[in-house]
Amino acid sequence: MESSSVNTRCTYKCADAKDGSMTLLVTIDGREFPLHSRVAPAREAAETAPDPGRYDLVIALGCGLGYSMLPLKDELQRYKRVIIIDILRGIENDIGRNVNTGFLASSRNVQFITGKDIPEIEKFLAVTVTLDEHKGIHVREHSASFKLFPEYYSSVKAAVKRVLDKKASGAATVKAFGRAFLRNALFNAEQIESLHPVSSLAGRFAGFRGLIVSSAPSVESHMAQIRANRNRFVIIAVDSAIPMLEQNGITPELCVSIDPQHRIAEHLLGHRGERTAHVFSIVSPPATVKRYSGFVSLNSHPVSQVIENLYPGITGSIDSSTGSVAGDALALALLCGFESIAMAGFDFSFTHNNIYARGTAYQQRYATMFNTRLRTPESFNAEYIFKSSRGFIESNRYTRRSFTGYRDSLARYIKENCPGRVHWIGGGLLPHGVVPATVDDFISAPVGYDTAERAAEIIRQAERSAMGVDPVKVREFLTRDDVWEELVKESVGGSISLEDYAKLRRWAAGRVRGEA
Repeated sequence: MESSSVNTRCTYKCADAKDGSMTLLVTIDGREFPLHSRVAPAREAAETAPDPGRYDLVIALGCGLGYSMLPLKDELQRYKRVIIIDILRGIENDIGRNVNTGFLASSRNVQFITGKDIPEIEKFLAVTVTLDEHKGIHVREHSASFKLFPEYYSSVKAAVKRVLDKKASGAATVKAFGRAFLRNALFNAEQIESLHPVSSLAGRFAGFRGLIVSSAPSVESHMAQIRANRNRFVIIAVDSAIPMLEQNGITPELCVSIDPQHRIAEHLLGHRGERTAHVFSIVSPPATVKRYSGFVSLNSHPVSQVIENLYPGITGSIDSSTGSVAGDALALALLCGFESIAMAGFDFSFTHNNIYARGTAYQQRYATMFNTRLRTPESFNAEYIFKSSRGFIESNRYTRRSFTGYRDSLARYIKENCPGRVHWIGGGLLPHGVVPATVDDFISAPVGYDTAERAAEIIRQAERSAMGVDPVKVREFLTRDDVWEELVKESVGGSISLEDYAKLRRWAAGRVRGEA
């Protein structure tokens, strides 16, 4: 019986090996290849099984009929979960008929992902794999599968790495900042009535150009052109770009400020904000949210999920799931409906061996507070870069692995949501799928509205939209015993002590009663 795979040019069939066991023959573009030995396929099971005492999640990249998984047979039930990813759709059915490896198909802790494309696999892993539940993860590669389908399995391997890296980073963030983020979210839920839903901006800038500006060093070389053509586009700034823009006499119409950490206040020192509308996340520092007000966006934080469940569709979200403000700022531009979009100041590398552009809060700190005869801003930049990058270089630029991960996440977001629409103004490491451009290129294409003068009135119209969320109802729901227990677990992780849990519970109950 022949079956197909995710690769439409490929089919496969089972056959008898010389030793009487099943083997597998794969046909690619009319040529037949054995995926296992034609003589004794079970002999390929040479790799030892991972210690289930250390690794209770096993992810297998390719398996064919499962012979490479035979070393796990005796210990299989000790693993909490085994995920088998294979290009051959329905191969688990053939495994179930194989007397040697049928145990894989009949085991409850074994899960197959077969014949799926890379985005489907990545989405599945992102939703179902939780690092907190596992002691360790072992990833196994089936060499024969990699040899026959190198592009597919290399892409699967990269997707698995992205998911695990992101979850590991997220777990570390939860452990370090989970309680602070939970407090931020609860405080912001209290003042949510004074905010506006980001959904009220949807489609309001159809026919306009939108320029997204961040604070990477390459943006310096474009500031003169940005200033000279200021009224030709609406500016969406990330918060770290605010001081640099204002130093150059430029006031952005919109500012995206999603970082939950209080250090973002440094970017907004001296910023009055009357002519800039701010977009915050539910976990942004509440003092900053209270000072500037503006629009609120929901994200993946459990408090956001509660608000969305209580008031579905009201608030809206610009959470791009890219892990960076670059993706979320682009998500805001797409939500607003800009006809043409450009991004400047996103380098994903240390361009010209600088960390940020001149005029940003960090460079101002180096230049005014720490500058001495012996230690200059340049020396501070160099020390940070060499320590942070650990010598990691891509395309002759110092960078960090996390930067290249953010770049690749942004590229995937662009491919899925706006392929070919993003003009890339500046240097650094360009994501795939963007259109390299200058400011002149960006403003040369005709659009419906060739001015940003109407932007302020458009934003004022959006600000007339009230949240329609009752903060008392939200707080009371959040502090129900059953909800609160799950909320803390999801927000803080499994590392919280009973004493700390009790303190958080008393604090939250006090907030509901209106206590300070």
